[in-house]
Amino acid sequence: MPTNEEDLAEQRKRRKRRAEKRRRRRQQALIARTIVFVLLVCVLIAVIAVAGRLTRKKQKTDQTGSISNDVVTEGGTAGTESGEASSGQDGAGVEETQEGTAEGSTEGTEEGAGTAEGATAGDYNDVDLSSVPTDRDGILAFARTAWKSYDYDTALAAIQSYEGYGNDNDMTVMISQITAEKSTCSAVNVATSPHVFFHSLLNDSRGLIASATCTEERVEKNNKAMATVAEFKACMEDMYNAGYVLISLDDLVVKTKSDDGKVTMTKNTNLLLPANKKPLIMSEDDLSYYHSYGERGAQGYADRLVVDENGKVKCEFVDVDGVTKIGDYDMVPLIDTFIEEHEGFSYKGARPTIALTGYNGIFGYRTNDYYKEGPDGADLNEAQKNFLRNHPEYDFDTDVAAATKVANALKEAGWTFASHTYGHINASSASLEALQRDHERWKIAVGTCIGETDKIIFAFGGDIGIVNGYTADNEKYQYFKSQGFNIFCNVDGNIGWTEFGNEYVRTGRVALDGVTFYNAMTESATSHRTYSYDFEVLGINNVAQFFDPNRNTDYCQSE
Repeated sequence: MPTNEEDLAEQRKRRKRRAEKRRRRRQQALIARTIVFVLLVCVLIAVIAVAGRLTRKKQKTDQTGSISNDVVTEGGTAGTESGEASSGQDGAGVEETQEGTAEGSTEGTEEGAGTAEGATAGDYNDVDLSSVPTDRDGILAFARTAWKSYDYDTALAAIQSYEGYGNDNDMTVMISQITAEKSTCSAVNVATSPHVFFHSLLNDSRGLIASATCTEERVEKNNKAMATVAEFKACMEDMYNAGYVLISLDDLVVKTKSDDGKVTMTKNTNLLLPANKKPLIMSEDDLSYYHSYGERGAQGYADRLVVDENGKVKCEFVDVDGVTKIGDYDMVPLIDTFIEEHEGFSYKGARPTIALTGYNGIFGYRTNDYYKEGPDGADLNEAQKNFLRNHPEYDFDTDVAAATKVANALKEAGWTFASHTYGHINASSASLEALQRDHERWKIAVGTCIGETDKIIFAFGGDIGIVNGYTADNEKYQYFKSQGFNIFCNVDGNIGWTEFGNEYVRTGRVALDGVTFYNAMTESATSHRTYSYDFEVLGINNVAQFFDPNRNTDYCQSE
């Protein structure tokens, strides 16, 4: 007969068997629920993917042929309040006009329909992998750079180009992270992208205060139309913190070239960004370092762009002590450094567009062939003649070669160029014949160094047609189209305005300079309503905190 100890042992065994059965049942139930959950998620993802494809297909169908003879205008209201665009109009004459005297400018809702399809391991036949490293660590670094610039497909394709990536934990984790982020993206409405611009930047107060090296006339222009390096940096930080991502003018459209060379364009409806990001366009006008800026830092400007020993474009600048330095003393190197230090600011490596005149040359080099005439040349103005008298060592071919080297380095880094007219003339008031003569000069003085461009940024914001479309009978437009221009930029007092035709795109720009800073922060200013709104859209806050105290506000408030 079993003892009490044996009974207890048997009971413990039975309880253990029952507990084990319950554990197995719970485990089986958990597995079953997990399987059901995974299946539901897969179904949901499939539904979202199909919906996204159908929506994008519908968008593409709706867009095809929709603007064959019409114009689609989106974004902020075109035009300005009375008298409100004088600063934006290219600084109300920031630089003297060389030839113009002969014949005398709303952040919208996102448009992406549906969530972007999540990227998975697979083929990316349209991705260029020619620059992808072959070693593991190099591939990971390359993929991360592409990922953080929103080039998700290139990042994934780079990883998958490595044999055995599926067994590499770092690579599979990165694939999961990239795929997860891409699945949160949607197509932004590029038509409402703000477009802001600067002129050359002042590194110190020498250009804001009259002196022996800076006339009162220059002080007025510098106060009105320029920003300081400190003001520029403050604006950049605010826009970055507001979630802006730099895109290029080319990102606005998808260009198609026919066999006969004709270019047609449609709005880019597939620029994917995460929900907390939004697109921004930037440009810099008059990057020539004109004679009127003085030499050797007389007004606080850099003297010229140079290519350093690392192949990067920097500035040559003479400080207040007369010391020549190479570094970040204007917008170009400052932007490049900002992108390096602020992950996620540039979309697929985008950089701003540089608008160039030609009569004083470009980048601080005197590439205008008129300089070859010498100091007594009939085609030169007095400032150009004085330069040649003061620089007998000047050599035209040397300057052209140096400017071309800078231009090539800029293009390699992602910068693009635009015509700003050769003589900084107003295209609104100039005759067709004057514009034709001017552009022929631009091709010699500028095009020789930078090559071709399809962009024109009008000096003074002087556009060649009214809002709602360049028409077939617009002779100025037809001339510029015949010269290869597809992207046109004016100056507009309202932010985020873009117009799409089937053969062109036109954007309005807002200046960030002394006048707009003053008007944005001063409630009594004439244009406060316009520019305070613009700055609010841009996320530029507390202008009074970075507004240079050396500015003469009498000049800044004049329109």
